[in-house]
Amino acid sequence: MKIGEDERPFLIAEARAYAEHLSDPDTRTAFEQIALTAEQGEVPDELIPHVAGLLALALESGRTRTVHGPAGVRALLALWKETPRAREMSRSVEELNVALGALKDLPVRSLRVSPLGPGSYSVSVAAGDLEVRLSVDRSGVTLRSVNVGGGGVGE
Repeated sequence: MKIGEDERPFLIAEARAYAEHLSDPDTRTAFEQIALTAEQGEVPDELIPHVAGLLALALESGRTRTVHGPAGVRALLALWKETPRAREMSRSVEELNVALGALKDLPVRSLRVSPLGPGSYSVSVAAGDLEVRLSVDRSGVTLRSVNVGGGGVGE
């Protein structure tokens, strides 16, 4: 994975900071290797899952904004978008958008959000003769069902 000049200082700082707090020597070594190889401009493929996890943690927790400011957020977000995890998320969202496209130009009959559990929600949209149900949680948005001509939302 190529690491651009703009992203390097932020990834290196995050990898080193994270490594300092790890007690497992193998895991600590992996994050130290991320920092070392990022300095050279390329992280080996076997470390990419660790990079993706580190970037997600740093961005989601707000640490990147707090420690590095908006420039750090832009840099690490750009880097995260190059990970397999981000590409899979983009593919999944594209599929979801295709499914939601079936609702285009239909009159919306109802919208409903329901809690499923901590940090997890169900979103139901009824439009025309269609009902689409989504689940939203930490892992993203998932299409749960599409009903045609059935009862209303929640039935």
